Amino acid sequence: MKFMMTFSWKPDLQAQAEAIARFKKTGGLPPKGVKLVGRWTRADFSGGFDLLESDDPKALTEFALMWSDLMELSIVPIVDDSELADVLTRVNI
Repeated sequence: MKFMMTFSWKPDLQAQAEAIARFKKTGGLPPKGVKLVGRWTRADFSGGFDLLESDDPKALTEFALMWSDLMELSIVPIVDDSELADVLTRVNI
């Protein structure tokens, strides 16, 4: 299943500096059980988006906990257009 994680910096320059240092050290990779499909950072550097794949909610929670001390995070399930088309066909909308 696919998930979109959005992140934004907490309003604390020290937390932002720590997040940058942590990212440089770890590459920001998720734990086992979560595949990072892509990551995009906003051009104004206020936050960004990670596209993730996982069937393990505990691994998603672990990933969030790895960063939630430094960033505001949101993880939501998503469907791509082909999956949406299948749903719309079944529902007859």
